[in-house]
Amino acid sequence: MTKAEKCKQIFLTAESCEQRDIPSIFKDKLGDMMGGGRGNILIYGANNAGKNFVRFYLEIFNNRSAINCFLDRNAADGQICLDYPVYKPDDLRLDKEFRKNALVVIAILLDNLQYNEVVDSLKKLGYTRFNNAMPFFIRSLHFSLETDKENVIKKEINDILLAFEYMSDKHSENVFISLFSAHATVCYDLREITSTGMIQYVDVNVPFRHNYRSFLDCGAFTGDTFENLIKWHNVEQYFGFEPDALCYAKLSQNVDTLRKKTKHCVLLPLGVGDKNEYLRFSSTGDGIGRINDMGNEIIQTVRLDDTLKGYDDLFIKMDIEGTEISALKGALNIINNTAPDLAISVYHKISDLWRIPLMIKEFVPEYKFFLRSHNAYSIDTVLYATLGS
Repeated sequence: MTKAEKCKQIFLTAESCEQRDIPSIFKDKLGDMMGGGRGNILIYGANNAGKNFVRFYLEIFNNRSAINCFLDRNAADGQICLDYPVYKPDDLRLDKEFRKNALVVIAILLDNLQYNEVVDSLKKLGYTRFNNAMPFFIRSLHFSLETDKENVIKKEINDILLAFEYMSDKHSENVFISLFSAHATVCYDLREITSTGMIQYVDVNVPFRHNYRSFLDCGAFTGDTFENLIKWHNVEQYFGFEPDALCYAKLSQNVDTLRKKTKHCVLLPLGVGDKNEYLRFSSTGDGIGRINDMGNEIIQTVRLDDTLKGYDDLFIKMDIEGTEISALKGALNIINNTAPDLAISVYHKISDLWRIPLMIKEFVPEYKFFLRSHNAYSIDTVLYATLGS
């Protein structure tokens, strides 16, 4: 398919998309997936994804009685999660008849092969009905952060087509179309995933200029990116920004263990944005904490332009739960003056897919863009930008 034909496909998808009434469409689909809330729903997975999905479901439907319990292969005796009991799938208290009639909603991030393996293992134990929670949960995250929820695709179709034109290779085009189609149709299946031979940020088949010499990690989490980074590259300087106190403590510990492999490490318990200010923040300790007016903590955010000066060989990575555009505005001078290599998450908000590349292109028209998707359901879709060749 030529690029012109792909543009036409995007336009036609936008014309027919269900953006006009996303809230009711999504609620209906979620309700159908959960068996209409009739009860005997078992949530498979009692970790962060499972807990967050249940919180989301209860926020939408306020029907606690529909959910019976959690299933988890590592359940401890007497374990409770969100006031529900947690059982191992083979627990004898869940009898044959109960397993046959219950609906198991799988709330773990799995690829197709892994999902089918879980279903097969549960079928051997007598479970018969299954649904996948993750496409719905991921869609809820995209939608909850979007500021113009109902018509953003149809309103901005010309910008969408322009951003698509800026993609520099065919794989980037395919990833763009896949994520766009997921947004437009409210249908999040596994979508287009970048080759498993690539590793997020550190090995992505992009001709970066600076070879990771000075790495700026916005949303450093507990040091997972740092750990991969030093396995693959010679890093002279690492700057880690992480506002979540629980994650920051683990980040500091992990960098202490590994930092001998790089010359300088600077860790900052700060968020990044377009202003130097104090904001409320929902701290979760699991990597999905975000700025929120109802947050349980207060954090300081800073402009990168006011924080890092005099570096002309930066690689800037941002995975900051939907505030990437604000952070890019706060790094305008750095980007304009030094054109750093960039790795910017574009999957948190629907419109990030096109607004972020268009903004970066305004800053530095010479940038080349590469889009890679590193996880199922369009999670970890990253826009890489560079002047390298």
